[in-house]
Amino acid sequence: MRILIYSGKGGVGKTSIAAATAIRLWETGRRVLLMSTDQAHSLGDSLGFPSGGGVRTVREGLDVLELDPLEEGRQAWVNLRDYLKEIIRGRANGGLETEEALLFPGMEELFSLLRILDEYERGDYEILVADCAPTGETLSLLRYPERLSVLADCLLPSVRGINRAFGGLISRASAVPKPRDAVFDEFERLTKRLAGLKNILQNRDAASVRLVTTPERIVMDETRRCYTWMQMYDFGVDAVYINKIYPAEALTGYFADWSRVQEESLELAEESFPEQRQFRLELLSDELQGFEALRRVGRELYGETDPAAVFCREQAFRMEERSGTRILIVKTPYAKEADIQVEKDGGDLLLTVRNQARRFHLTDLLGRRKLSGWSLVDGELLIRLDY
Repeated sequence: MRILIYSGKGGVGKTSIAAATAIRLWETGRRVLLMSTDQAHSLGDSLGFPSGGGVRTVREGLDVLELDPLEEGRQAWVNLRDYLKEIIRGRANGGLETEEALLFPGMEELFSLLRILDEYERGDYEILVADCAPTGETLSLLRYPERLSVLADCLLPSVRGINRAFGGLISRASAVPKPRDAVFDEFERLTKRLAGLKNILQNRDAASVRLVTTPERIVMDETRRCYTWMQMYDFGVDAVYINKIYPAEALTGYFADWSRVQEESLELAEESFPEQRQFRLELLSDELQGFEALRRVGRELYGETDPAAVFCREQAFRMEERSGTRILIVKTPYAKEADIQVEKDGGDLLLTVRNQARRFHLTDLLGRRKLSGWSLVDGELLIRLDY
């Protein structure tokens, strides 16, 4: 099964591009699931089709699913959720709406991503096209699995041991109910599922992240930043879609100055994503809505190209040895030295680029080495580890 994840800044046409891609794939004879993990669903509006309420068939072999994050969350952590409800109800004296208190930012959307894992394991479709939330939210969701795995590996065993030894005493002294083993089991199961999803999404043959942008410089700059962060987390970006390009005949008179601005942005895209396949789509004269309109756009975008192909297998990071020094090399295009922080935390290496952080868990041999320095050379961060 191939997984194609479409993300981009709000308003760039991400949903339309994802839908057009799914229809084009369906035309080639594949079984396709077009899924929206964005809470602000618009797939149904784009297709002119009443989606919602589970999987709906648009055409034989092409299904649409707009996920309900609340329902996905209930299924993913029912025991832990019930335990937290018990604590809140016991401490809030009925003055707090429990359901609202348990709406942790980002978590509901995270559970929606687990549906990708379910569909991958079920294998009912050949292609899954995911219309995800805007870039910042998507990145937050994609990095959750790694952070929860660290929590599960480092903290959970200690908490579970304390609960078994002193849970009853703590419960009597504090009126906080002792968590049942089912709560811990569920959290461990959740982190394992998220780790499995992360492995699939980092497999270049299985999954590709595709960024949708427009020729405006502000939007292009955000796309470049998102690409840098995707490299930090080793998610394969194999294609970039530049949407809503003004046709030459429209850039006359009052809009003449836009011609130069647009040309500079398109040149910047060529320089910024040299390894990725670029698809370009001009701004349409009519609103892009409905199955047939999306079908025409899909044919225009891809022609004879297979949308399911892996267009780029760019390696995000690698390890080299130079004169006894091990060097972790991380692609950080468009980052500046002032944006970067590198530190060692026990057997882990912490890398921060602007406000995004990545934790690299080192092998035992590398974990015993010291961080001797780092440098930024031609868009690559070289982190040196010595004895």
